[in-house]
Amino acid sequence: MSSSYPSDEFEYQLLDTGSFQKLEQFGPHRFCRPAPQALWPKSLPASEWEKAEGEYKYFKGKDTGGEWKLHSPLPKNGWRIKFRDIVFKIQPTGFGHIGIFPEQAPNWLWIIDQLKLLNGKEIKILNVFGYTGGSTLAAASAGAHVTHLDASKASVNWARQNLELSGLSDRPVRWIVEDAMKYIQREYRRGNKYDAIIMDPPSFGRGPNGEVWQIEDKLSELMEACKNILTDSPVFLLFTTHSPGFSSLTLENMLRTYLPCTHNGHFETGEMFIPDNSNGLNLPNGFFCRYRS
Repeated sequence: MSSSYPSDEFEYQLLDTGSFQKLEQFGPHRFCRPAPQALWPKSLPASEWEKAEGEYKYFKGKDTGGEWKLHSPLPKNGWRIKFRDIVFKIQPTGFGHIGIFPEQAPNWLWIIDQLKLLNGKEIKILNVFGYTGGSTLAAASAGAHVTHLDASKASVNWARQNLELSGLSDRPVRWIVEDAMKYIQREYRRGNKYDAIIMDPPSFGRGPNGEVWQIEDKLSELMEACKNILTDSPVFLLFTTHSPGFSSLTLENMLRTYLPCTHNGHFETGEMFIPDNSNGLNLPNGFFCRYRS
């Protein structure tokens, strides 16, 4: 694997995988969720899986859309887990989400490491499709000025709450609820530039005013727009995706093709994954491409 996983620094564990499911521990609470790529058999006995306090199941005959079945009451307002000194609010949501994407943890460390290399130099970062703010918090904790952009008001509010829980409220973070393309195009017209861009585009989504995002149709346009708001020598770029049909090489090719400023830098690509504590396997969870100058 191209990237190690910081299990010892995270109050999250992947306890077991198999039979198209994953058993996860988020702090004191355990859940079972779908894992379409876990084709192998489970390693732990059924008694361990039965300790899950909730299970998310897809609706019959579908691989998207489903519902939670909770076996015991959970805290009404969620609970907290830590990654290093960063605090995340955890709470089951629709679509089987829980509030974080644990496979992104190595990328959070990478962001922090890139900023440490700057020896205190302040830079501006745009986090596109920022969700609940894992990358935003990592960058803010290391001294960057961050613009957190997401079309979901609920996600932006959640990210802001995570910043407060982490004791980082004094850090320079701007919160933007808007369609990604519209905001980036407006930043270009304003003449604003960023030293780094982080993006994790979804396969499909809708903006606050009904704008439709389909990754196959819109990604090229997004890359062109990002080119216009990058400085001539960007410090780093982080590009991740969970979309079927994409690979780490696809991401690298997109960066190399649309962003000529990357031609003299260093690329690192690979699969995102989470290590399975029960069997030594790694559960794949998307792809990443990292660029640094």
